[in-house]
Amino acid sequence: MAKWNKTRTGVVALVVALSPVGYKLIEEREGLGQPNKPIQKAYADPYLGWRVPTICYGHTKGVRQGDTATIEQCKKWLNEDATKHCAIVYEALVPLNIWLTQGEQDAYCSFAFNTGKFKDTSSIYGRLVKQDHWGACMGLLKYYYSDGKPSRGLWNRRYAEYNVCISQLEYKREGVR
Repeated sequence: MAKWNKTRTGVVALVVALSPVGYKLIEEREGLGQPNKPIQKAYADPYLGWRVPTICYGHTKGVRQGDTATIEQCKKWLNEDATKHCAIVYEALVPLNIWLTQGEQDAYCSFAFNTGKFKDTSSIYGRLVKQDHWGACMGLLKYYYSDGKPSRGLWNRRYAEYNVCISQLEYKREGVR
């Protein structure tokens, strides 16, 4: 959940945290796909190969072929990487006064964690700018291609993100109370 904290200097800072559902969404789709069982030895990215050496729960920064990590290091990187990618989402939305449900936040942070982008996605970000939260959640389903080809793994991830995204949205129909 996003929280505003006032610092000693009076500056207001945004602190972003995923819910347990958000962390599970990432953990289950990175590394071995099993929470608490990250891959502790560097591996080739499933889609990009050794061009992007990866370790633990999808961590790539500074990773080289042959690197190893402890479970504690994997969890630390997961927390750092998730926080970094959630900040990408919030830095794009807060200046526009767009606020998310926890489900939306978890889904978009997972999406940004996986793709490294958010603001340049017209089907997600563009719809949020127009206050179309349902449409933005549906926009997640567009991003299941890797190297120009559909990927079953990415489709499953996007579908899981979509379901988390809509989980707390209020359903509104005209004429129905």
